[in-house]
Amino acid sequence: MKSGIWNKWKRGLVGGLLAVTTMLGTVVPALANEAPGAAPQISPWSIGVLNEGEKYGIFPQSWYYDGTFQKPIAYDRLQSLVQAAGMKLDALGLSKKGGFTLPSGTATITRDTVLQALFGLLKQYELPAAFGMDKDASAIAYLQKKGIVQGTDSGLDLDQPCTVEQAAVLASRVIEYAYETADGGAKGLFWKVTKGNNTMYLLGSIHLGIPEMYPLRKEVKDAFQSSDALLVEVNLMPDDTAGLEYFASLTSYNDGTTLKDHVSKETYEKLERAIDKLGLPKQAFDQLKPWVINSNLSLTALMKSPEELAQATALGVDMHFLSSAKLAGKPVQELEGFKLQGDVLSSASPQEQEKELNAVLDQLLTPDANAPDMAAQFKQWQQLWAKGDLDGFSQAFSASSQQFNQSGLAQRLLGERDKNMTKKLAELLEKDGKSTYFVVIGAAHYAVKDMVLDQLKQKGYDVQFIQ
Repeated sequence: MKSGIWNKWKRGLVGGLLAVTTMLGTVVPALANEAPGAAPQISPWSIGVLNEGEKYGIFPQSWYYDGTFQKPIAYDRLQSLVQAAGMKLDALGLSKKGGFTLPSGTATITRDTVLQALFGLLKQYELPAAFGMDKDASAIAYLQKKGIVQGTDSGLDLDQPCTVEQAAVLASRVIEYAYETADGGAKGLFWKVTKGNNTMYLLGSIHLGIPEMYPLRKEVKDAFQSSDALLVEVNLMPDDTAGLEYFASLTSYNDGTTLKDHVSKETYEKLERAIDKLGLPKQAFDQLKPWVINSNLSLTALMKSPEELAQATALGVDMHFLSSAKLAGKPVQELEGFKLQGDVLSSASPQEQEKELNAVLDQLLTPDANAPDMAAQFKQWQQLWAKGDLDGFSQAFSASSQQFNQSGLAQRLLGERDKNMTKKLAELLEKDGKSTYFVVIGAAHYAVKDMVLDQLKQKGYDVQFIQ
């Protein structure tokens, strides 16, 4: 992919329509000609920790696939991990009393080497009393006491080579422990709704994430753990794939025709020029319908590369909680599902779909130099979300979505969807007994006036924003 083209185009995406939809609907990229990926090399014992740690930005997920994840870690890779973990700890804002440099010249990096390095990172800071670290604390004893390294002294195998996987797990545990103990972490846009004995936690989702959004603060994680079920717009990890298969059937032509048979010659030639400009394979989108092509091309306005898009999707808030629920065996309920969202997104007439596609193609081929940088705007939303700045987020989002509100896409994504989701949430709140629900839907459904949150208030429920 020609990264220069991505960087130029991202400044002018038709008022940022796709950026807006990342908080109104589920992002399901249907990338053209995408090859199946290799299976990750992850041990069952490490999955739970790495489900969290991979989102901290301290190691790339490509490590899972390069054939070395379960082999002894090399010095340069440990150095990268330790430096990234140090930057993540710096983000807590603790005062530093010194620095830390990873010792060089070690032929074999043992588990003791890695633990000493991680302990050295912690000792750089003026730690609050809650950390309980004495000035003469032993690295291994302290890390054992805090649950970062587990097992007995005789079973730690401190003199054995440390694998990449083990080092990533240990670093992830250090980050999670430090953030929880220092009362740090992303706040998110988070509410609590109560009715009788029923409690509902509402967390606004941004479907494309960044490492600054993790780890989440302890209050959010505790609320999730205490819940009886997770509620999402769409279960992106379903056991029954019927809905996903239906969604997929809406994305492409299944009658022997191709895109060329459904759009004008001018539109198709314009798409060919765009494909060439982006360095994609010829006829890359021939089997896909205009609304899918529009969505895929639009995502490039927010990302520097396809690899960054894949990473951002994995860091989406709903995807994080879906994987966490799966690991914990927590039930998942859908408020909409693939079928409903597929019907909503594909419901525009062929003429309207072609019109929307042309708008994106025109901007790609002749970008507006004065258009706002939507990638920067989107990152601002992500950062405001992480800070829990509801007023700042609502103002920034509303200002950027004015053009979107006039579009045909807005009519498909707003209105009835919010009424239907509110109705389902109210039914759960009114049920007899005592239940706790954790609800993750697009942040805009909560933060924008007259949508889900206001509709719940209008029904008389006690809705409290959790600072």
